Amino acid sequence: MKLKEFSRVLLGLCVCCGIAAAFTSCGGSDDPEPDPTPTPSVTVSLKSQSIAEGSEVDAKETTELQLTYSTSVKLSASADITLNGTKLTASRNPKDVTGIQIPLSLEEGVDYTLVVRAGSVVANSDATASAPEFKLNFKTKPKAQPVNNDATALTKKLGWGWNLGNHFDTSTGEDGKPYQWGYWDNAKPTQTLYTNLKKAGASTVRIGVTWGNRQTGADWTIDADYMAEVRQNVEWAEAAGLNVILNTHHDEYWLDIKTAATNSIVNEQIKDRLQKTWKQIAEAFKDKGDFLFFETFNEVQDGQWGWGANRTDGGKQYRTLNEWNQVVVDAIRATGGQNATRWIGVPGYASSPTFVLDDNFVLPSDAANRLMVSVHFYDPSDFTLTPETSGKNQWGHTAEAGKSVADSNEEHVVDVFKKLQEKFILNNIPVYIGEYGCVMQTSDRSNKFRSYYLEYVCRAAHTYNLPVVIWDNNVTGGGNEHHGYFNHNDGTYLNNAEGLVQTMIRATTSDDADYTLESIYNKAP
Repeated sequence: MKLKEFSRVLLGLCVCCGIAAAFTSCGGSDDPEPDPTPTPSVTVSLKSQSIAEGSEVDAKETTELQLTYSTSVKLSASADITLNGTKLTASRNPKDVTGIQIPLSLEEGVDYTLVVRAGSVVANSDATASAPEFKLNFKTKPKAQPVNNDATALTKKLGWGWNLGNHFDTSTGEDGKPYQWGYWDNAKPTQTLYTNLKKAGASTVRIGVTWGNRQTGADWTIDADYMAEVRQNVEWAEAAGLNVILNTHHDEYWLDIKTAATNSIVNEQIKDRLQKTWKQIAEAFKDKGDFLFFETFNEVQDGQWGWGANRTDGGKQYRTLNEWNQVVVDAIRATGGQNATRWIGVPGYASSPTFVLDDNFVLPSDAANRLMVSVHFYDPSDFTLTPETSGKNQWGHTAEAGKSVADSNEEHVVDVFKKLQEKFILNNIPVYIGEYGCVMQTSDRSNKFRSYYLEYVCRAAHTYNLPVVIWDNNVTGGGNEHHGYFNHNDGTYLNNAEGLVQTMIRATTSDDADYTLESIYNKAP
């Protein structure tokens, strides 16, 4: 190639390179590069959840899902949370900055899938950091089927009942020495009393009787006139169409369970007296039909109401009471007649639900298989028995701070009654609440809580198939130990109690499906 031609080619190459360079420059080599995706400063991961994957939960008790994350979180503006396709509204947990609360409204017997879409939950300090999608599958327990057995049939038979409290249960605490000034309720029951109780809607009367004050001699003979007086009241109740529960009541003074539990000689002496006492009672009533129920004891304990030596003696007192219950059942059955198959109520220690739910409680053996479990319910006693001294004159979820007993509100009632049903009633062993109640209070506000408590307890009893018997000591006015509903002479109402009594009867006996614990709960004072 000649030099002139080489120069021409070199110039062309330079021009081409220049044009290429120009095109490269125009193509954006000087434009800023796009920002790379920022790296989140924190990581958001799920640490815990209040409902486990695949679990079965109670629809009524499970009202929210709690999700807890690895850092402080919030909900994004585009949060997408669904339950079976229906969008839900969630919120941050006000007590825990790492938590999210998702309210739930569940139905029984349903399979659920809950989804929290990716990006719904973000870090509070860096909105670019979000939790991955969360999916939860769970189901609710099927709707409970109505229990239908001998136990529930007996519940309906006993219904709502009333105690002739502090009448025949009067005690001096001494053998053969009756109270000299009449009866503690200062009343003389009549046929009219029982007739009016039946008209009011009561189904059962519990007649507590202290026998020891009327016993004499080596055979512990019960005074004949006293026995006839008790029988007269039983027959008045029978004529009115009422059931009767008859027991030994304030005989605890000779039923020294603390000593008997550690002294076999004392224990044998007490069992001998029990056998002779109950043989006389059973003989006196063995011709009576199945409206009559016997109850072995009232509230046998060592004087400390379950907080005494029974907690430290290795179960000796519990085993002693089991023995005593067996002695009484055997004595009743041995008399024959209607007593061969009569229903017999058997309490645990102090007649407390706590001690019949305990494994130390053993039902007596009974060829007739007609034993019931007897319990009393005054929880919490600071509210139901002694509000004037305790200052606890309110009850339930709306009570003011400091005026109610902690951990003894609606949930406690349901928990106790549900456990009684699960242990006994579902196994065809009847349970009845032989005493419950709440004193008349001294302010209108407190009496609203009293009415709420009594209605709630009665409806919970119906829900869990428990008949109830209100305690009544014939006392008017308000204050500690003021339990008056009916005049013990003639059955007229005391303390303007008619409305409350009718509410309790309806709560205990109504099968209205819309009348629920929730409907009562929502009307709390």
